[in-house]
Amino acid sequence: MKNVLISGYYGFNNTGDEAMIETMSNILAKRNYGLIVLSSNPERTKELYNVRAYDRYKLSEVIKAIKKADVVVSGGGTLFQDITSKKSIWYYLGIVKLAQLLGKKVCVAYQGMGPIDTKLYRRMTRNTLNKKSVKYVALRDNSAIEFAKNIGIKEEKISFSSDMIFMMDPPAKERSLKILRDNLHGYKEGQKLIGLSIREWKDKDRTDLFAEFADKLVEEYDARIVFFPFHKPKDAEISKIVMHKMKHEDAAALIPNRYLPSEVLGTMGLMDVNIGVRLHSLVFSAVMNVPTIGISYDPKIDGFLEMIDMRPACTYSELSVEKLMEHTKKYIEGEKVDYSAKIKEFRRIGEETLDKIIDEIEN
Repeated sequence: MKNVLISGYYGFNNTGDEAMIETMSNILAKRNYGLIVLSSNPERTKELYNVRAYDRYKLSEVIKAIKKADVVVSGGGTLFQDITSKKSIWYYLGIVKLAQLLGKKVCVAYQGMGPIDTKLYRRMTRNTLNKKSVKYVALRDNSAIEFAKNIGIKEEKISFSSDMIFMMDPPAKERSLKILRDNLHGYKEGQKLIGLSIREWKDKDRTDLFAEFADKLVEEYDARIVFFPFHKPKDAEISKIVMHKMKHEDAAALIPNRYLPSEVLGTMGLMDVNIGVRLHSLVFSAVMNVPTIGISYDPKIDGFLEMIDMRPACTYSELSVEKLMEHTKKYIEGEKVDYSAKIKEFRRIGEETLDKIIDEIEN
C-alpha cells in the first residue's frame, strides 16, 4: 500500500486540525492508500483515526515516517507564519527540507500562509517552497495566495485548495441528537440553540462580555447555549469561566473532549446560529449550512468569511455585545442563509487537490 504523510499541528487536541486527519484517512482508505501522521501524541492519533503515527519531536521517528511515505503533504492550519511562534516556521520548513533531502515529493496543501514579518523567514520560505521537489503550494484562501505571491513563491506552483474540512461528512442525525441530549440536560425540542466557540487571545479578557451576550440570548429567546471548545483544554477552560459567570448557567452546556471532529460537525449542524472566534468553528458551521457569525482576531477569519460572502460581526479586541446581538437576532427571527453552493464548490476543489496529490504518488 502506498502512503501519504501529513505534517501539521496534529496531536494537540485541536478539533479543526484533527478534522484533517479524520477526513483524509477516510478518503484515502476508500482509495486504498494509507495515511501517516506526524503527531505530538502518536498513540492517541493511532487509536482515534486508525492511521500510522510517529512522534513529531523525535528526529529518528520523523525520518522513519518520511522514508515510508510516497509523498509528503505539509498541510492543515497556517504553518508558515511567525506571529504565534518564531519556532514553528523553523519546524515546518525543516520537515519540508528533510523530505527534500530524503528524495521525497512534497505538496503544500489545505493551509493558509503568513504573516511572516521576519525577512530571513520570508527568504527561507521562498527558497524552500520554490524547490523543484515541491509540486504544489495549494492554499485555502485568497489572502494566503496573495501573500505567497508577494514573498516570491513561483506563481505556477500556487493554486487554491480550499480546506479539507469541506470534504468531511457528519454522522447520522440521530448520533448528533444523542450527543446534544447527553450534554445539554433538560433540552426541549423547539428551543433555540446557539453555538459558541471562543478562545483567549493575547491578554484580552472578554469573559464578562461573552457571559452577558449568552445571558441576553437566554432571556430574550429562551435559548440554550452550547459551547464548542475547539482547542482543548484552553478553550474548554475559558468556556467554563464564561458559563460560571452567566446568570443562567443552567441554560448552557459544553461539548466535552471525547467526540470525533465529524461528531462535533454534526452537533454544530443542529444549532440555529453558530458564533465563533476559532476559524474552524466557522468552517464547521458553514459546512452544515447554519448561520455563521465570526469574531475576527486574525486575517484568516476575515479571509474565510469573505469566501462565504460574510463579514465579521466585530473584532475580538473591540468585542461588542450589541453587534453580536444584532447579527444573531436576525437569524433567530427567521433570516435564512444558504452556503450550500459555495460549500459544494469548495468540496470539489478540495477533492481535485487530493487527486493531484495522489497523481504525484502514481507518477
